[in-house]
Amino acid sequence: MNLLRLGIVGWNQEVNDYISFINDGLIENIDVVAIFDKDISMKRIVNYHYPDIPFYHNYKEMMDCENIEAVLSFHPSLLHSR
Repeated sequence: MNLLRLGIVGWNQEVNDYISFINDGLIENIDVVAIFDKDISMKRIVNYHYPDIPFYHNYKEMMDCENIEAVLSFHPSLLHSR
């Protein structure tokens, strides 16, 4: 079975946990192929946790380079409407 090529938008602890679930086999048939965050300083943190997953600070470049089939978007809780 082919793995779904997933791009992730946004970086926070929830994303780190989600990728851990995938890597531990709790979420099957997904391959995280790229992470985007508009804050370039997140690159160091992402690379520390997942050096094999490319980091992008330009979402268009991520979409063009990684043949992404689905995107999972994480936003800070403060941006959620009430």
